[in-house]
Amino acid sequence: MANYFPDLVLSGVNYDFSHLDPFMIIVKSDMAKKDLRIHVRFTNHCFTKGYDRRDHPEGDPVISDHSGNDRTFCPIRYNLSLSLPEIIKGLIKPEEKVSQTAARRNWSYSVTVDDPKGPYHLFFEIRRAPQSERHLQDLNIVIESAYHEEKGYGPPKLLGRISFVALCGRVFGGKPLSTKR
Repeated sequence: MANYFPDLVLSGVNYDFSHLDPFMIIVKSDMAKKDLRIHVRFTNHCFTKGYDRRDHPEGDPVISDHSGNDRTFCPIRYNLSLSLPEIIKGLIKPEEKVSQTAARRNWSYSVTVDDPKGPYHLFFEIRRAPQSERHLQDLNIVIESAYHEEKGYGPPKLLGRISFVALCGRVFGGKPLSTKR
């Protein structure tokens, strides 16, 4: 079976993206009164950055995102993306909290990393699975982006926090998504 993102060869180095193949996590939800099956997938924003013709390495391909916008491969984002599946799987612990972004359509989770040192922010959208998919999963999560905080990519603007487990239960139950501010 082919990987969700095809390998990329740059300057003779092969970059494998099999770690970003979609996967399932299970969240034990008292609110939903069941174990919620959550399908997780990623966008290429987890290993690319905004395209700038002046900074784009000559000979490297321009990578289109899901909206057709041009992007550039980013080795820092790629290296950090190797830990994304484990970070996501760790969210199922009841004590883990996520933050609603100021846009109010998605959520953020941040961890501190050592290389490069500092905050690593990931952004995701969570929705109830459409009726046609509910025999497979209850919720869908798309990891829309993940980046290391640096000049030009500062901290996210956040509203409030909620436990990831509670967020899943609320989305599944169609309940309001209020967060503690």
